[in-house]
Amino acid sequence: MTTENKNQEEVVENKEVAATNTQAPAKVAAGSNYISMILEETKRGFVEANAGLDLDFVRMGDWLVIDSKGNFVEKDDDTVKYGDSLDIVVGFGEQRYSLWGHEDSPEEGQLIVAHPKREEALAELGEWLAQNPEAADRYDENDVKLRYMAYVVPVATLGPDDFPKIYLMSFSQTDSFGWGRYAMNCFQGKYKALNVPARTAANKVVTRITTAERKQESRKWIGIDFTPVGLFKPEDYGINPEEQLEQ
Repeated sequence: MTTENKNQEEVVENKEVAATNTQAPAKVAAGSNYISMILEETKRGFVEANAGLDLDFVRMGDWLVIDSKGNFVEKDDDTVKYGDSLDIVVGFGEQRYSLWGHEDSPEEGQLIVAHPKREEALAELGEWLAQNPEAADRYDENDVKLRYMAYVVPVATLGPDDFPKIYLMSFSQTDSFGWGRYAMNCFQGKYKALNVPARTAANKVVTRITTAERKQESRKWIGIDFTPVGLFKPEDYGINPEEQLEQ
């Protein structure tokens, strides 16, 4: 999570984002299309199958991250690379107060805290620090920020005989707001030229995510730009949603 950590450091200094922290993007409506239904069913099935074990699907999922070269890669298998641009469908997402291990720390790439409620997230951090007292000089409550956790499917992995490849992505605060603005643009009909009509939910659109260098004063980091490709249509990938969802 090297790039995410760079984003975190930049965001801590970004007063504009901090001042609007309560205006994080709303959860994208789930269940309104094939991708969202697949993701919802997968998450529901995981939680039900592990009832009583107190397992968190966010912590158990496969993560898609950005490496130091600006490429999208699997966190646990960096041989799986998608390049610096990737077409996806964001099925749904949720806001979580989260903290990733800082760059060049023993916890680099580790998801330390993730909870929908700030109070619970801070309690998680307190418990973690109690178990790892040597990390107390590296982390405090100010490092826990509200970020968007997105459940995404690369459309290149879709096919009539394959189950979609599901990834989790943790957007930086800056990219969380960027995603929110993009979703609003979809809703307001700003992409009609691409046959995306007004009042379209972002989870009905194939979205191209592209890494982009950001600058602020003397700092640089890698963020994500969101652009529409067009409406997501399962038939374009040889998929019959009714048949797939019955399996």
